[in-house]
Amino acid sequence: MIIPKIIRKSGRKRRYTSIFTKSIIVLIGIGLLPLVLMGISIYNAYSASIRETLLSNMNQAAVYVGKNTADLLDELEEDMEYIYEYQITEYDYFYELLEDDSISDNKKEAVVLKVLNDILYKNQYISHVLFVDRNRKTYLVMRPPEIMVNERNLELWYGKYYEKDNRRMRIIPTHETDYYYYSKEKDFTVAKNIMDTSTVESSETQALGTLYLDIKMEYLKNFMKEAEFKDGGETVIIDRKNKVFIYHPQKEKAGKFAEEYCDYLNEMTADRQYIKAGNNYMIYSMIDGTDWIVLVKIPAFNLENDFKAIRNTTLLIIGISAILLIIIYLFYVKAMNRPIQTLKETMEEIQGGNLEARADIPSNDEMGILANGLNQMAEKLQNHIRQVYIAKICQRDAKIEALNTQIQPHYLYNTLDVIRMTAVTNDDTLTAEMIDSLSSQLKYLMAGASDMVSLRTEIDSIRNYFKLIRIRYDNRFDLEVDVQEFLLECRVPQLIIQPVVENAVKYGLRPKEGEGMIAIYAKEGEEYLEITVMDNGVGMSKERLEFVQKLLEGEEKSDSTTQKSANIGLRNVNDRISLLFGEEYGLQINSYENIGTIVKYYLPMIEKYENMQKRGDKEHV
Repeated sequence: MIIPKIIRKSGRKRRYTSIFTKSIIVLIGIGLLPLVLMGISIYNAYSASIRETLLSNMNQAAVYVGKNTADLLDELEEDMEYIYEYQITEYDYFYELLEDDSISDNKKEAVVLKVLNDILYKNQYISHVLFVDRNRKTYLVMRPPEIMVNERNLELWYGKYYEKDNRRMRIIPTHETDYYYYSKEKDFTVAKNIMDTSTVESSETQALGTLYLDIKMEYLKNFMKEAEFKDGGETVIIDRKNKVFIYHPQKEKAGKFAEEYCDYLNEMTADRQYIKAGNNYMIYSMIDGTDWIVLVKIPAFNLENDFKAIRNTTLLIIGISAILLIIIYLFYVKAMNRPIQTLKETMEEIQGGNLEARADIPSNDEMGILANGLNQMAEKLQNHIRQVYIAKICQRDAKIEALNTQIQPHYLYNTLDVIRMTAVTNDDTLTAEMIDSLSSQLKYLMAGASDMVSLRTEIDSIRNYFKLIRIRYDNRFDLEVDVQEFLLECRVPQLIIQPVVENAVKYGLRPKEGEGMIAIYAKEGEEYLEITVMDNGVGMSKERLEFVQKLLEGEEKSDSTTQKSANIGLRNVNDRISLLFGEEYGLQINSYENIGTIVKYYLPMIEKYENMQKRGDKEHV
């Protein structure tokens, strides 16, 4: 590896001058501070008083709208009171009509509708009048009369706003009148319980029914025009209780949730005229007797319209000075940016792996110090990699090879032992099949345990091994494989499943009476491959399971020969996976006494082909 030349400091000691100091000298020399002070003085002298005057005038407009709205509601309440004054005959009043059982239902309905119709035409902005008596019977007149009523929606609507014991007039926020077919209008509604005035007591406690008046939005729009402002201004009426728009210049927003204003409504108190909300002023006025508030939103820049001359003069002075400042500063920044760019490019080269890159910045400020430090860091890193990296790679490969060497003789010994016992027991009738199976397994082992193979190849090796197991134990044990087809092409380290299957047979199924089963499953997790090997053998005790789990974590060492033989497979497989892919991958084991053992593998998803077969197919054994 070529060692680059190191940039060394000159023998002459350079005087240190910081970038910050250079910047301060230049900016102060231009006169930035006097310029800022002048601008602040001009604005403070005139803008505050003009702003307060303008805001006060705007508040008067909001008060005007609030008063007109309150007058409107008073007028509507008077219209509703008409129902008490109306005489049906010389001796009959409305409450007598509803209580008179001698009158036919049709005649009673006709008279009630006439009363409601009189109320409807008292005000041209009343679009519908609805009366619901105490028996939930509805009487309805409307303008125009040919509108068809959606009885279901109407019942749901007035049921929602019914208040039995409330004698005051109530205001229902702006809403769509969808209880009339094909209606796209939005009205607000006033409602009031009509009391039985036959006696003093009943007039306080007994309601004949509830009267609802739907009011067109045009009624509010007529006098809202006088409070509308141009250039981004907006005048609205909001129900503070329900936080919905009663009126909005954009018709589609009427009746909708006032999201942009709801955070500020609690700040609006009667002792103030406006609040500042971000880049806007919100001037407001409460409407007496309601939860409504008239709110005028004015962008802050609108208030500057009356003193544009002062602003323009100030901006002109600041602009000319800024241009001069920019011209001088551009030359300054260009000179300062050159070493920064050099340092940036050098750092990017080092990050890209070129440890021979060096920054040549002959400067006596912070940039020179940073460049010198970067050069020294790159040189030390280069030397460190040269000395340590190759040694660690060799150490890692040696450790993997040692684990491989440890596994293979152990595996071969157990296989030959099975063949020997079977040959004695079966008078060599199955020896040919077993030797063929052993031959396939030995061929599989020749590749070396550090090689990567497909999951399909690894499972095929297990099938060959299990042929011997079935013969050895008179077909007492079965093997089940359930793996999706596309997962069979994933790459896994060679010889990681066999040690676990061998342990399952030897320590799980063999001590068990009767038949046994080993199952192998695989599924795709979040950025990892999960393989499960489980058996229904004798399992482990809680203490034994804790010991094995700690052994996998490296917290325990197996001292006895029996324990060493039983755990060598699990421990070595776990260590191989961790060494190859990192500590986040490995084995996880759980066991339940007299039920069975479950071993899970967590491996990275390494697919052999870019275009995998259609996922969802499964192979079953």
